[in-house]
Amino acid sequence: MEETAGVTKGKKDLRETALDILLKYEKSGEKLNSVIQDVFLTGDYPDKKDRAFIKILSEGTVERRITLDYVIDRFSNVETGRMKPLIRIVLRMGTYQLLFMDAVPPHAVCSESVRLVKKRHMSGLSGFVNAVLRRIAGEGFDIESIKEPHIKYSCPEWIFKKLEDDYGEEKAVDIIRSFAEPQSVYIRTNLTRIKPDELEKRLREKGLEPSKVRNRPYAFSISGFGDLSSLAEFREGLFSVQDISSMSIGDEIREIIYKDRPESFRILDLCAAPGGKSCHSAEILKVYMDEVKKGAFSVLSRDISEKKRLLIEDNKERLGLELIKTGVFDASGADIPDEDRESYDLVIADLPCSGLGVTGRKNDLKYRVQPEDIPVLKKLQRDMLKNADCSLKSGGYLIFSVCTVTREETAEQDSWIRGNLGYRRVKERQILPGEGEGDGFYYAVYIKNGTIYCHSERSEESFMTAWKDPSG
Repeated sequence: MEETAGVTKGKKDLRETALDILLKYEKSGEKLNSVIQDVFLTGDYPDKKDRAFIKILSEGTVERRITLDYVIDRFSNVETGRMKPLIRIVLRMGTYQLLFMDAVPPHAVCSESVRLVKKRHMSGLSGFVNAVLRRIAGEGFDIESIKEPHIKYSCPEWIFKKLEDDYGEEKAVDIIRSFAEPQSVYIRTNLTRIKPDELEKRLREKGLEPSKVRNRPYAFSISGFGDLSSLAEFREGLFSVQDISSMSIGDEIREIIYKDRPESFRILDLCAAPGGKSCHSAEILKVYMDEVKKGAFSVLSRDISEKKRLLIEDNKERLGLELIKTGVFDASGADIPDEDRESYDLVIADLPCSGLGVTGRKNDLKYRVQPEDIPVLKKLQRDMLKNADCSLKSGGYLIFSVCTVTREETAEQDSWIRGNLGYRRVKERQILPGEGEGDGFYYAVYIKNGTIYCHSERSEESFMTAWKDPSG
């Protein structure tokens, strides 16, 4: 492959593919990852280097959009907001390569950008594109010289201001800085099928370099490998891909099980897809069952659509977890089945949220989420928590979690759970992005005192708005 030019002889132009991805992304409003995957599924890109080049360029151009527009506006006599969409995207792609892709020579960036513009029948603007990029390449630009943190780290200003209000300026800067840093990939050993040391050995034999995670003997971080789902070990159900922050829920359930030593235990996972927490829970229960040799244990794993249910089923089957039963259910709805009322020993309420804790992993999330989403999501979460309360036995455990960091969706919800539902909190933890390993994440563990509060109404408009929320 002619890597500097981004063109593979006899194959599609890689930069042109990235351009098509970004044009479709802006026009369709789809998630960037979905657009990229569609292109890879329908196109001829067998070479891993080709796919990596396209992915890095597409994702990086979107992730650093605010910084790129700031730099382009410094060197252009036309603001990016007034440019034709194709020209704006070509300039963003070119600027991203100049500032963040050191292996690509500046002359190749300029010439290939001009070629793209001409190929798309906009030759009249090729000189403008060439001039802007050559100025940036010639004069250079130091990103560290940008004083405004939200521009420097490409974070929408409203998100930075919210984080600043909640945590102070220094912590807010640390958080948005972490959004722009490379994110680690973590896997969780399926202890019902293999021991961690054996899995590590097999992965090393495949050329991977798994690193053990402190305080989690079943978990590893993986670097330098693209598609983990292509491994035989994944297909055989020997591990799951899950962030270590999210693994905390399973750790809490393990602690509860081995503290209480129950002879039977029923878990309900309200919003389960794709099933990471349900599967982790089922693995813990299966290991415990094999130890005690008795009892009835189960996990009911639900989500709002058949599509989401099938995602859970796929993981359940791959991992061999017969304890899991799946179902389709609106966790915010008013109609709770009679058989659900006071039926579960533990309810996992990992609820829809703004997703700001995983912004570093979802490149375009920060541009999809809007300030008005948060109060809608806050109400939706409370509707779901009321249903969780209806389903939970007196003395049972509620685990509430969200992959975000806003006070409205974390500390305020905790106060509401204790004040309105009357639960006793036994543990609370806020993990901020950039604090050690893992994504930003919040969870709290509660014990139900006995009062049951079942709600009977919800706003259909509020519900539908929330389920179009950017966190997915």
